[in-house]
Amino acid sequence: MAIEKDNDRASYLVQKAEVIAEIELFYLLPHQRRWKTWFPEVIYYTVEVEKARKYIREAIIKGEWKMDDWPEMKHKILKLLSIEDVIIDLAV
Repeated sequence: MAIEKDNDRASYLVQKAEVIAEIELFYLLPHQRRWKTWFPEVIYYTVEVEKARKYIREAIIKGEWKMDDWPEMKHKILKLLSIEDVIIDLAV
């Protein structure tokens, strides 16, 4: 039941993102797309450390966490979350 709940939530968020992207691309004028109040350069996101650790560990184990993409950023994230040992464990 919990897996279905998570999948429903994930599907909902993906669909919502697709709709927002379509609105931004096709219904906004070019000068509207440049408004910093609507589209800031940086978006801050808050997440619980334990949830982030769990998600990243699962992604690494499933092979979804590819170190080829953005390696310096991913190493920094692993270091900040104190889970660099997962990469070492998988390499062994």
